[in-house]
Amino acid sequence: MAAPYRAGVVGLGVMGSIADGLGGRHPTWFPPCSHADAYRMYPRTELVAGATRSSEKAEGFREKFDLPVYRDYTEMLDAEKLDVVSVATPATSHAEITIAASESGAKAVLCEKVMATSLAECERMISVCERHGTVLGINHTRRWNDRFRSVVQFVEEGRIGRVEALHVHFGGGRLCRSGSHHFDFARMVIGDDPVVRGMGCLSDPDEFDPGGWGLFETEDGCRIHIDGSGGMSHSAMTDIVGTDGVVRVLDGDLRFEWWHKSSDAVAGMALGALPENFPVQSPMYNVVEDLVACIEESGRNPRCTGNDGYTAFAMVAAIHASHHNDRDVVALPHLDPAHIIPSN
Repeated sequence: MAAPYRAGVVGLGVMGSIADGLGGRHPTWFPPCSHADAYRMYPRTELVAGATRSSEKAEGFREKFDLPVYRDYTEMLDAEKLDVVSVATPATSHAEITIAASESGAKAVLCEKVMATSLAECERMISVCERHGTVLGINHTRRWNDRFRSVVQFVEEGRIGRVEALHVHFGGGRLCRSGSHHFDFARMVIGDDPVVRGMGCLSDPDEFDPGGWGLFETEDGCRIHIDGSGGMSHSAMTDIVGTDGVVRVLDGDLRFEWWHKSSDAVAGMALGALPENFPVQSPMYNVVEDLVACIEESGRNPRCTGNDGYTAFAMVAAIHASHHNDRDVVALPHLDPAHIIPSN
């Protein structure tokens, strides 16, 4: 058997290394939850090192994995000759580290969401990885979550007819950090139908990574409404509205409902059973498995590509642009690529 791919993680916080030790912090987390634990558990990868500027996190990583930790990630890239690099730092450094990893010879880079802090950074990440033949995956984990994939398959089978609209509400009020999952899931549902225009408003424009809401339209006329303006009493609710029914994701993504047309003229709609495919493997395990397959199969793309990450960020950027232009409608292809939206 071929030697396992050498993997290293830059950023040893919750998603980088700590998540598996949080014990039930979120009921949708199935171990392995962190990048480091996934590389350690997957048989075709070998976790060999980590990098962080935090002395406390470095000590925790050493105690947990008994592996070297570098304060400077560039030293890790030079010394360890990594095949796979995870970028689990704040978004402000995603572009710099992703580009350095690709230029160091990494075969694949897995970058945490949100992809970057500007469209220009996203473009550079995609361009450099393409030039060096590096697989670039963006960790919008619903793409690798078997439960969400089963919902999308249910919709693709035509069980609710043609999708006409998506309505998403989530708490937390952070469009990049929290909202990026929802923007990407909307695109996961609509598939190849490109989002072409949008408008919106920031609820707290002076805050770091502010909340807000946006309305978008795809090329085929599907409407997407995403509200992350804060103050929600629940963590998330999504309605996928079709011509023949609705799929609803409730209670922080823990429960799925299928409402379909009923012969009862009074009720109009009936609640049906939606098959739930509870994962045998965790989303993070699936991510690593997918990256390895992309390395070994020429022409294969990860389930969430750099272009997918770019579009999710572009939807956030469209809300910012519309807010600062009297809530006018903006065309996504014509956004300012240099505009910075800081996020962690």
